[in-house]
Amino acid sequence: MADESLPPIDPRGNLPKGVRGVGKGSKSKGNSRQTLFLKKRGTPEERASDEGASSIPAREKMAPIKKDKNPKSDAKAVDENWGSAPSGQLGARMALWALALVVPVLAIITAFVLINQDPPTAASEGQLNFNFNLSAEDEFDFSGPRAWFEENPHVHYVGAIDILDRLNQAEGGKVPELVFRREDFALGEIADHGMGWDSEFMTADPRTFKWTLADTNNTGFLILEGLRKDQSTFRSYFVNSPEGLRMDWAASTGWGEVPVADLASAVGRGEVMVRCTLDKQPHYDSKVDELRSWFLVMLPGSEQQVWGFAPSGSPVDRDLLELFNFGNFILDRQEDVRAVIRVGKGNGTLKENQVEIVELLAGEWVLP
Repeated sequence: MADESLPPIDPRGNLPKGVRGVGKGSKSKGNSRQTLFLKKRGTPEERASDEGASSIPAREKMAPIKKDKNPKSDAKAVDENWGSAPSGQLGARMALWALALVVPVLAIITAFVLINQDPPTAASEGQLNFNFNLSAEDEFDFSGPRAWFEENPHVHYVGAIDILDRLNQAEGGKVPELVFRREDFALGEIADHGMGWDSEFMTADPRTFKWTLADTNNTGFLILEGLRKDQSTFRSYFVNSPEGLRMDWAASTGWGEVPVADLASAVGRGEVMVRCTLDKQPHYDSKVDELRSWFLVMLPGSEQQVWGFAPSGSPVDRDLLELFNFGNFILDRQEDVRAVIRVGKGNGTLKENQVEIVELLAGEWVLP
C-alpha cells in the first residue's frame, strides 16, 4: 500500500490531530520532529503491512521474551515435578535425609552405653576415702613398715580417733588404759609432769583431720593433725604395737629428757636427748669455720633458737644432710625437718645457745 501523504497545515495555525507544535525560530527542527513523531506513532500493523509481513499483536511484538528456568511439566501435580529440582536443592534434601537417619542411630548407641555403664562409686555419708595405688603389686611391700595401715586404713583411722575420744572422756585426770605405746613410761611421765595438753580434741567430724602416713627406722606410724577446743593445733602419732593400735605419747607431746629452759645447764653435765625441728641453709656455714656444719635447732613450745653443729663430713653430718636432700638433684630440698637428736657440750668455746649434735636417733619424732 502506498504511504499516505501528511495532512496540510492549517493556515490559521491549527495543527493536525496528533502533532505537537514547535516554537518560532525552530521551523527546521519542528519539521524534523514532526516527521519523527509521526513515524513513531505508526502502528505495528501498519509497518507489517508495509513490509508484506503477517499481522502480529502489538503486546507480543513489544514484550521481552521470558524463559522459565524451571518449567513445570504439563498435566502433572506439583509433587511429580520434584525430580526436575536444581542440583543444589537436591543435595540439601539428601543431607537432611542422611541426618534424619544418622541422628537416631547415634542416640540409640549413646543410650545403650550410658545404661550399661557402671555407676560411680560415691562415698556414703560419713565414709572416709583412702585411695592407695595398688595397681603395681610388685612395688607394694605387704611386709613393709606401713603395711599394717595400708592393708586396712579405715579401721586404723577410726581406731586412732577412738583413742582421742577416750582421752577426752577421762574423768578426774585418770588416764584410760590401752591407749599409750610404752604405757609404763608414758604413765610415769604423766604422773610427774601432766598429760601434756590442757584442751580436749575436736573429733565430731573425722573428715576434718589431716592425716599422714610415714615411717622411720623400719617403724611405720600414722599422724593426725587437727584442732582442740581452745583452737590450738595438735599433732598426734599412732603406732601399731604388738598390743594393738596405740598413741605414742612421747612423740605426740614432743617429749625431751629435760625441759627446754634447762637444756643449757643439762648439756654441761652430759648428753641429752631432745625432740626438735631442724633447719639447714647453705649460708649457715662460714668459711672462717669450715670444720663445722651448722643447723638451726627449734625446740617444741619454745621460741628460743639453739644452734647445733656436726663435724663437717662426719657420719652425723651426712645423716643430717640426707634429711634435707642436700646433694640430691632429683628431690626438692626440705626445710623444717622434725628429728630426734642427742646433743652435748662439744669441744672448744661455744656460746650458751650452741651445742654439738652427737647423734641422729630418728628422722621424725617416733623412735623405733
